[in-house]
Amino acid sequence: MIIDVRCRPPLPEFREYFDIPRITWHGRRTGAKEVSRAFCEGSMALYLEEMAQAGIDLAVVQGRNSPEVFMGKKFNAAFIRNERIAELQSNYPGRFMGLGGIDPSNTAHDAVRETERCVRELGLKGIFVEPGRALQSHPDDPRMYPIYEKCIELDVAINLMSGPYAGPDIETSNPLYVDRVATRYPDLRILLGHGGYPFVQEVLGVAFKHVNVYVSPDMYIFAPGGKAYVEAANGSLRDQIVYGSAYPLRPLVQTVADNRNLGFEASVLSQYFSDNAKRIFKL
Repeated sequence: MIIDVRCRPPLPEFREYFDIPRITWHGRRTGAKEVSRAFCEGSMALYLEEMAQAGIDLAVVQGRNSPEVFMGKKFNAAFIRNERIAELQSNYPGRFMGLGGIDPSNTAHDAVRETERCVRELGLKGIFVEPGRALQSHPDDPRMYPIYEKCIELDVAINLMSGPYAGPDIETSNPLYVDRVATRYPDLRILLGHGGYPFVQEVLGVAFKHVNVYVSPDMYIFAPGGKAYVEAANGSLRDQIVYGSAYPLRPLVQTVADNRNLGFEASVLSQYFSDNAKRIFKL
């Protein structure tokens, strides 16, 4: 079984945000040979075929509520309604699992109330937050605390945006801030999308320290220094490294195949591809 914890299927909302030139550029930087035909054509039927060919059983899709941010070039705002994610989850039962996109600035909605609504009313399985974009701040910003506390109350995981594009500069993704959150909230299940890259050793150190921190390097497992994630998965962090594709930035079939050739020990593949995700989301 394979669970892809970071994908953006070819819905119109995602295709508006991820333009083909951007996808092509980012994909090539991490070894992608092509852009998914399903995404280029906006075809969910082709996307489901691609999932089947890759052997992916369940795809985790995040809603987004993030403003425009400048990182040397403009990154457009991303607002994808949580109702839309719930609709996707409902229309394709067992194929998609949704996370609510939460705005911690309380501009798009009241963050705590929306977190509860996403879980209790919309049936989503957790939340996704981008503090570096929405707050121009870090995960340990006190404005995030009520959201963390609501997640603990609801017993759901939080997926935090990290990586080189998580905010105005890469300091946003410094794992020091996640360390502080995990120390303050040891019962909070934290999933780091984009794996805290480029702070690879530091984020692995935080995960080593905190068993409630999970790392999904997704496309950055193919970036410079990314092999350390594989080493960690083969060692003491085998319960905390999680598979993701970062689709459409990388195509599904190639990404699964490339992951299988990275040197993962056979004994950890089930944990990496599915078991750890099941634990995060209590599947």
